[in-house]
Amino acid sequence: MTRLKDWLNTHSSHLLILLVIASALLGLWLRFLPMEFLGDGPVQKLIFMDTWYSMRQIEQISENYPGYAWFDPMTAFPTGKDIDWGLLFPFLCASVYVLVGALARPENMIVASYVPPLLFLLLIPIIWYLGKLSGDEKTGWIAAILLPVTSGELLYRSFYGYLDHHITETLFSTLFITLIVALLLTTRAIQKPWYTKKSILLAIFAGIVYFLGLMNIQTMVLFAAICALIFLIHALVLQDQNHLFNLLLHSCLFFITFTVLYLPLGLTHDGFSLSRYSIGHILVVLAVPLELGLLTLFAHLLAKKPRYYYIGMVLTSFAAGYAFIATLIPDIAAQITNSIHYFFFFSYAESYINEMQMWEPVRAWYSYNIAMVLALAGIVICIIRLIRSYQPAFMAILVWGIVLMYATLMHVRYEYYVSIVIVLFSAIGLSSLFSKIAASEQPEKRSKKNLEMKDQNLPIHAIAVVGILMLIIVGFSTQTVMTVADKQIGLISMTDDWAESLTWLSQNSPDPGVNYYTMYEKTEFSYPKEAYGILSWWDYGHWITFLSQRIPITSPFQDNVPPVAQFLAAQSEEDAELCATGVGAKYIITDFATVTSKFAALPLWGYGRDRIAQYQETYYQQSGQAGRYDPVLVLKQPYFESTAVKLHLSDGSYTQGQGGSLLTIEQSPMSGGSFPLIRNAVQISAEDAQKIPKSDNRIIGSIQFTRPITDVPALGHYRLIYESPTTVAADETHQIKEVKIFERVKGYTLPGTGTIELPITTNQGRNFTWQQKSLNGTFTLPYSTQNNPYEVRATGPYRIIETGKTIEVSEDQIT
Repeated sequence: MTRLKDWLNTHSSHLLILLVIASALLGLWLRFLPMEFLGDGPVQKLIFMDTWYSMRQIEQISENYPGYAWFDPMTAFPTGKDIDWGLLFPFLCASVYVLVGALARPENMIVASYVPPLLFLLLIPIIWYLGKLSGDEKTGWIAAILLPVTSGELLYRSFYGYLDHHITETLFSTLFITLIVALLLTTRAIQKPWYTKKSILLAIFAGIVYFLGLMNIQTMVLFAAICALIFLIHALVLQDQNHLFNLLLHSCLFFITFTVLYLPLGLTHDGFSLSRYSIGHILVVLAVPLELGLLTLFAHLLAKKPRYYYIGMVLTSFAAGYAFIATLIPDIAAQITNSIHYFFFFSYAESYINEMQMWEPVRAWYSYNIAMVLALAGIVICIIRLIRSYQPAFMAILVWGIVLMYATLMHVRYEYYVSIVIVLFSAIGLSSLFSKIAASEQPEKRSKKNLEMKDQNLPIHAIAVVGILMLIIVGFSTQTVMTVADKQIGLISMTDDWAESLTWLSQNSPDPGVNYYTMYEKTEFSYPKEAYGILSWWDYGHWITFLSQRIPITSPFQDNVPPVAQFLAAQSEEDAELCATGVGAKYIITDFATVTSKFAALPLWGYGRDRIAQYQETYYQQSGQAGRYDPVLVLKQPYFESTAVKLHLSDGSYTQGQGGSLLTIEQSPMSGGSFPLIRNAVQISAEDAQKIPKSDNRIIGSIQFTRPITDVPALGHYRLIYESPTTVAADETHQIKEVKIFERVKGYTLPGTGTIELPITTNQGRNFTWQQKSLNGTFTLPYSTQNNPYEVRATGPYRIIETGKTIEVSEDQIT
């Protein structure tokens, strides 16, 4: 036993390295779990939506290597899109792609998909070193072992196939903070001269890493602000002019390094802007040495004064400085204020973007399990140690960690940043627990002989307790990740129906006249006459750009969302046509989710939150169990008359009203407010529904997507040209496919009255009859019966039901 303990003591470092390697391999395996799903289907897939645009950039850079397009006409038709974020992540992927020589899809997608999990491995030595700086070597080892296998957004965003800049955001921001902490500790230990080789390298590397982080995404500005806050608190605590002067010299080196790298690449936008690459970012970094210069000057002037003089002078000068900037350079002050508001206070209600929602405790626990509790304990431990004696490393990681935790609490999108914070503070908590248990295991006698024996004793209980806690984190995390990979990857990646639909569109639509691979200069570009836009909900824009190589009108960048939402939610064809004309739409793509789970977003983005209730609203009714109420989604007539529903559920055809339910609603009291309760429901006919006046407590609605309350008119300018194979819903009269593509046409105007019909068969063999009632003595016909180029085609002529007259319409008459 003694020999085993001796061997373990001798080889403990090797064992820890092996544990880190084993954890890294397990972490890689977890990150490769989506591989099988993403490779299955008609095309190679990626995770989520923004990743498809990253892949588009990777392909474009590879074709024009090493160029980068700061303007892209292949999205946001009819204006194109200024690229506001950095080139680093797609450039790294394109470099790998060029290096290995991948030639085309899907090989280039597969090669690029390996980059995020492999980049993640670089975080392991970084967090080991940060843990060592902020605690001790045990903290570093524990953090390095936990990081690869702790679930949460950082793990998901380093999945195979998650091609987005989030992994590089976390990598460079964490490395930057690590270098700042190291610089803080190194310069504090320097007496004279004012520098060492290590401190100079740390300052230069900090400038390089900040530059790389900024060229990845402008959010890096937050970490410059955190750095400035760390230096401010450090100065207020120490008031040491020599040390502050030392930091000032190194911050100047940091600034010079960054500026030399940034000037050739970073000035892509005139003026001062923190959301674009402008001179504003140089001023942000310049603020760090300016701050330290001011802090150093005040420390010198007030060296013999009480500390509160120094604190008061510093705070007063900062307030006066901001007032000066706000007065003389209001644009800069506004940029600073807006950036702070957006990052920390911008609410979900202002954006309607799911990532801007607050971080819920249930989600936090599901992601991090007991690591969350251990992290909170680690934060408390750091605060207690700071109160006992000032330690710059603890102060720095607390500032960094608390800022990121608050940002994540406000906006769940930043959870990938906070994953590092939780792992680090969990490691501090576990390291402290280890030390406590280990100390209790040592002999109480303090003789020289006992001390020598103590050095040879392995803290078995400490190892066991900490090891079990780490295994619990690993076990729960692994289970969570496997569940996400198995159940959720399919929900956040492209379906086979979408892939087939967009592949079809690329082969059956005219070239828009914009080359997919060419890098265009905004000042020299204008769309050719043949260019057109694809109108679909913004979730699908990047899929359209990448897979069909056509130009979406809106995308996850949220350009042009209001007019697209207004088109899809429009109540009349005239209003829809105005929107479609304004954005240059030639094709419209709808899917089942747009008219069901995502429908509320259409009036929300198009007209505002108050308009949602005009289309649909959730009420409650008494359930079978006493005291319980079930939610009921009630669809109102404007829902059925929206363009999206007319297209996807009715194929643009006239639909006869089926009547609905007359609901009596009352506000039932509940703790903190009330809720709308259905007290009575009576079935009424379509005719009666038109006669009953509107009222706040009497609502007419339907609970079936395919049963409009009153008649819904046909659309005369949109014809179905493709539908995907999967039937997602069906009843006695409907067979609804997941994805449908419509072409916008001028339509053929035919004089006549009554009802006209046309038998149609789709590319999937579905048969339906398109109908339209005349308006003002005319019909507007969107389908041709002769020379139709599509598989969705008429199986006979138009026929006016009342007279039996038949009409043939050629392709050139409707286009």
